[in-house]
Amino acid sequence: MREEQPSATTPGLALRRHPIGLLFTSWPWRSLAHLLSTPVIAVVWLVSCWPLLALAGVPLGHVERHRLRLLDRGAIPNPHAPASHAGLREWIRARSRERITWTELLHGVLLVPLSALNFVVLTLVLLMPGMLTASSGLLVTFSILGIDPATVDPNTTEIQRNPIAQALLCLLGLALIAAGLYAVTLVAEGQRYLARPLITEPTAELTAQLDDLTRSRARVTSAFDAERRRIERDLHDGVQQRLTALMMTLGSMRYQHDRRNDITHLIEQAGTDVRRAVEELREIVHDIFPAALREKDLTGALDDLAARTETAGISTEVSIDLPENIPGEAQVGVYFAASELCTNILKHARATRVLLLAHHADGRIFITVEDDGAGGADPSGTGLLGVIDRIETLGGNVRLTSPIGGPTRITLEVPCAS
Repeated sequence: MREEQPSATTPGLALRRHPIGLLFTSWPWRSLAHLLSTPVIAVVWLVSCWPLLALAGVPLGHVERHRLRLLDRGAIPNPHAPASHAGLREWIRARSRERITWTELLHGVLLVPLSALNFVVLTLVLLMPGMLTASSGLLVTFSILGIDPATVDPNTTEIQRNPIAQALLCLLGLALIAAGLYAVTLVAEGQRYLARPLITEPTAELTAQLDDLTRSRARVTSAFDAERRRIERDLHDGVQQRLTALMMTLGSMRYQHDRRNDITHLIEQAGTDVRRAVEELREIVHDIFPAALREKDLTGALDDLAARTETAGISTEVSIDLPENIPGEAQVGVYFAASELCTNILKHARATRVLLLAHHADGRIFITVEDDGAGGADPSGTGLLGVIDRIETLGGNVRLTSPIGGPTRITLEVPCAS
């Protein structure tokens, strides 16, 4: 079962999602329109807006935000503060104090060399292959019609009179044009990536996400420090004490052995201390790195997690389709998050059925855990907040749907270059 993915919103995203079928989308042609219009915009701006000096980028920014919609279907709001009615002087003062005014001016300065770059790119990847295709196609047409090319151009060479060679050159030109459209798409994506931060401001949603991520990482850092202190405490109060007791027992064994006394009970005590130390070390190590991932990959670990949920008395349905070469950090984060979700279901959801789905698409891992419990899951609760922090630290996000009465559906999305 795969979740439906949203349509591509930029040329780069379209190229990643549809590398073969890109030419059958509108993105190459939108990219071409953007590159062709860049020199025109640059010349008009240089000719008409230079008297505005520092504010010359403001009108250009308005035009460029409209033109950017050729390459970006995301929201592109006007970043300038609403105009006041206090007069031209106050308007100029307000605009000159805005950071976006100066970045728009920088964008205008960069637009001039970008125009030259666009001319070179379009000439090399489209104009020259287009001329090759047109000339070869014309000579092939002459051959089909029985017209001798020499009657049109006395300097026609032998290869130009060869229809097979011209047909092959025509096909080569078409292939180069197709490849050129890929190059145009890549160049346009690069210019979109450069222009967006210069002529727009982060949206309120993006700013909120950044704030959430900052708080999330702060919580993760605090949790890491707390976990480190817990491990130090467990080692000091548990394993270290066991090993100290073992050292004392071994010393007693040597003392009693030197005096020919019975040391059987000391050997048994040493064995007990060793076993307890090993058990406590295993418990500490398990909390750091799950044993399931040491023995298996993420698919096997999630299968084990589902089996444990089934054993706990909840019917569990599993569908997992993940690659083997998932980075270790992503495996650990996803496994611990999924484990916490299953634990929450067992403790709080009063569910009778759990659905665990996992698949990989577009360089991302999608893990969905759904239960038929009472619903009303609180994303600010300790358990879910820990899951959100762990996933956001990996650069992912968590989607939660949990109406009162259920069902509860939580989807983890984590970047994963596999």
